[in-house]
Amino acid sequence: MQVYSFSKQQWKKTTLIFLVVLLFAYLPVASFLFALKNDAFTGYFPPKFFMSESIHSGHLPLWNPYINFGIPQYADMSSGYWSPFTWIIASTFGYNAYTFTLELLFYILMGGFGFFVLLKHWVNNTQVRILAALSFMCCGYNIGNLQHFNWISGAAFLPWCLWAYHNLLHRFSLSNLLAVSLLFYLLISSAHPGISIASAYFFFAFSLFQLVQKKKEN
Repeated sequence: MQVYSFSKQQWKKTTLIFLVVLLFAYLPVASFLFALKNDAFTGYFPPKFFMSESIHSGHLPLWNPYINFGIPQYADMSSGYWSPFTWIIASTFGYNAYTFTLELLFYILMGGFGFFVLLKHWVNNTQVRILAALSFMCCGYNIGNLQHFNWISGAAFLPWCLWAYHNLLHRFSLSNLLAVSLLFYLLISSAHPGISIASAYFFFAFSLFQLVQKKKEN
């Protein structure tokens, strides 16, 4: 496992590179010249908008009376109801076309940073890590699924979860355990349930792989 320091100046340069690439790669959406299409505003935006309107009206968004004669809003695992990011935006700026789009771009950026941090376990070359992270940000999965909001949020937290879980397996500590708990909660509360279920299979297989590798080393 590669371990080395990364200065604040390097972090600033890397952050600037990521922001510039994000801006130009998703320029039609980032410039608000074009809006997100299909499921983004017909399926994922309404419950978030309902949450923000309820909070700003002084009501807890527990029950949505506008869908199927009423549904429990907190039971909708596809709307990101339990995500801290959803509550922060809903209770501050509120949800509109702009904040909704910015949240999506934030998830893409977060996924790039997560992939960049994850690769430090195996890659020592900073340029390679940056290129790989930018490729992850601009990959076909993200571009092809911009309308699927909770698919993008799932891709944002997966690299972070793998990074934290890898740290925990190699050095058990309270800080690593808390990091794993927090990041997996963000994944489960923000992503589509199918991604959470598939992730459970993946991390189970990853745990077995790490166990076999450790036995070989011993």
